[in-house]
Amino acid sequence: MSDPTATVLDLDLAAWNRVFAVNVGGAYLMSRWAIPHLAAAGGGSIIHIASQLGTVGTAGRVAYCATKGALITMAKAMAADHAAQNIRVNTLSPGGVETDRMMRFGSMEKAREVLGSRHLMKRLGLPEEIAAAALFLASDASSFVTGSNLLADGGYNAI
Repeated sequence: MSDPTATVLDLDLAAWNRVFAVNVGGAYLMSRWAIPHLAAAGGGSIIHIASQLGTVGTAGRVAYCATKGALITMAKAMAADHAAQNIRVNTLSPGGVETDRMMRFGSMEKAREVLGSRHLMKRLGLPEEIAAAALFLASDASSFVTGSNLLADGGYNAI
């Protein structure tokens, strides 16, 4: 979904609600369906995909930032609610990643130029790097990790 770039004054309520329905409502519905199955299986891992912008704000992204922050907090509450069922709930917050979404800059080269410099590593992430972080959260290697937000953001939130 392409969320609108707007301030709270420029964003109409319908657009605000649509971004929340997709980003937060989708995670809620998936979790509501998955938790009984995970509990019956003896436990498991739920990973909500948040964003580097879930913990910092940026101009014109009020709805997006709000929904990604909501996912981070929702995962913490869900972790508390379902730890006794051996269900771990975490968020994964990628930074800018080289995906088709970056074509809004006109080219991947332009996206690298504009967004790459905002990360300490001076580049965008690669899809396989985010997949590796998700695999960690899904695996037994993270069996003591719940209610956490894993930032795979190239240091974006460090500055």
